[in-house]
Amino acid sequence: MFRTLALLAAAASITAAAIPAAQAQSAAAEKVASDQALARGRLIYAYDQAAWHGTDDMMTKVANPGETIGGYIVDGPAATPTLLFYDKDPKQPHAVYIAEFRDDRLVSGRALGPNDDRAISPARMRMILARGTAVAEWKRIAPLYCGTRGPNTVVLSPEWAGGPFLVYVLSPQGAEKSYPLGGHFRVDVDADGTPGAMRVFSKGCVDVKEPEGAGTAIAVTHLLDPVPTEIHVFTALASKHPLAVGTPNGKMWLVTGAGITAKK
Repeated sequence: MFRTLALLAAAASITAAAIPAAQAQSAAAEKVASDQALARGRLIYAYDQAAWHGTDDMMTKVANPGETIGGYIVDGPAATPTLLFYDKDPKQPHAVYIAEFRDDRLVSGRALGPNDDRAISPARMRMILARGTAVAEWKRIAPLYCGTRGPNTVVLSPEWAGGPFLVYVLSPQGAEKSYPLGGHFRVDVDADGTPGAMRVFSKGCVDVKEPEGAGTAIAVTHLLDPVPTEIHVFTALASKHPLAVGTPNGKMWLVTGAGITAKK
């Protein structure tokens, strides 16, 4: 009898000790995931802004862009990205236009002429290959898409040596002060151009409206992850409003361009 009670007490003690350990492990995993989402979301926003404003400038400087331009990539730090438009040569694309940005503002942009060096570096060529692979894979799978026109794309370079390129295929903004949370995808592409898994960020098409009042949070529910994703960070930055994101674990998170924090 006493031996049984002792064993039960020991088991209870072990269980009680395991609960804080499991909670600490879960909190650590959430911290890693939220830090990763924040870094990716900031890059997506910076690159998307560069593509947007750079396209406006490119259209004034490149003759017949519809016949000339084959696509674009953006690289570099979020604070100082570089935008490159390339031509339609399927085997060996050449640079057509290049622009530099600082803090989401165009610093310089110019079209490249026949006397310029229009060669594209191997690193950027791998980004172009990854972009083409991801878009082709997206078209092949034909997931639920929420845009009425072609998607925007963002290519993030590998986060570690030998890692995949992260290619985002994003539903564009359909109306002013309205931001899509659905219809966004990520395709992981190996350095040799082999497509990997496609990440879906929402089960349906959802647009969030910009609320009245500076700093007013946009409340949304996210069912696919225990923490908000890079798409929530991107949307918070694009809308200039924080997002209050509810997740399946019962937590509510505040998402801004500065951080992702669990609300008490």
